[in-house]
Amino acid sequence: MKLMFCYVSMFLNKACMIENPEEDLNPDGTASNPWKLCSIGQVESLKALLRITPMCSTGIIILLSLNQQTFATLQAKTMDRHISPSFQIPAGSFTVFTIITVTLWIAIYDRAVVPILVKFTGHPRGLSPKMRMGIGLLLSAVSMAAAAVVENKRRKFAIDQGLVDEPEKVMDMSAMWLIPQFSLIGLTEAFNAIGQIEFYYSQLPKSMSSMAMAIFTLGMAVANLLGGLLVKIVDRVTRKHGKESWLSSNLNKGHLDYFYWLLMAMCLVNFGYFLVCCWAYGPSVDVAEMPTDKMPERNEDTSGIREPPTV
Repeated sequence: MKLMFCYVSMFLNKACMIENPEEDLNPDGTASNPWKLCSIGQVESLKALLRITPMCSTGIIILLSLNQQTFATLQAKTMDRHISPSFQIPAGSFTVFTIITVTLWIAIYDRAVVPILVKFTGHPRGLSPKMRMGIGLLLSAVSMAAAAVVENKRRKFAIDQGLVDEPEKVMDMSAMWLIPQFSLIGLTEAFNAIGQIEFYYSQLPKSMSSMAMAIFTLGMAVANLLGGLLVKIVDRVTRKHGKESWLSSNLNKGHLDYFYWLLMAMCLVNFGYFLVCCWAYGPSVDVAEMPTDKMPERNEDTSGIREPPTV
């Protein structure tokens, strides 16, 4: 992969090579055809974007799995959500535990964990962005496993109480069992999402800093599309031959826990893919904060390349 990127880089360098100054440049030194002749800065920005693309793709599966927590709302509707005799948590409000976990962990990490980790890692943020991304990927698999275990327990409880054909009836099982999976999802987002954004900011030139959040948002959009496609495929495949779909509207007859196990397996495969991408990417240098006179030298031959004025 590194060799392939080297060839791509050499190919892109041709975009800023002046072959014929009389035809390529105007009398004032500007490029006569901006679509044919680019500045070195423009080419380097494109190289940086292409280089981080594989790393960006590792965040799609984790976002896809986290988006499937809408099923937890259906689970909560069938469970006892009372925290006092006169008050119960709305089924759609359990995501607040994700937000609380993210908020608390960010504060704890910045104030308590980072000073300790700096002594061991030497990194100013305690853990590098790539390491935090990897931890988030592992936590996503753990959160899906926790969701699967809770759903398996909930389904057995419903069957034991004779509620197989009464999916709307509330069973005698506390909805607080759902809190661990939402808390794990919060930790997943705190590690992976923030790590992703910091990684993009550090690896892209300052001129492309606005692209960091845009890339992350694009990943969320792709994950939403793929998530909808995955639900349709699983529903269509599992309902064949007259069987009940895993994602049946009657959760007591379906097997939502199997779907969660499938997501966990996808998260583990994605973590393996992430490790390969990290190996191919190599050591990451903070390009955004590096002085221009200390930029790392590139192996490809750039002789004959001049930087025309930016147009």
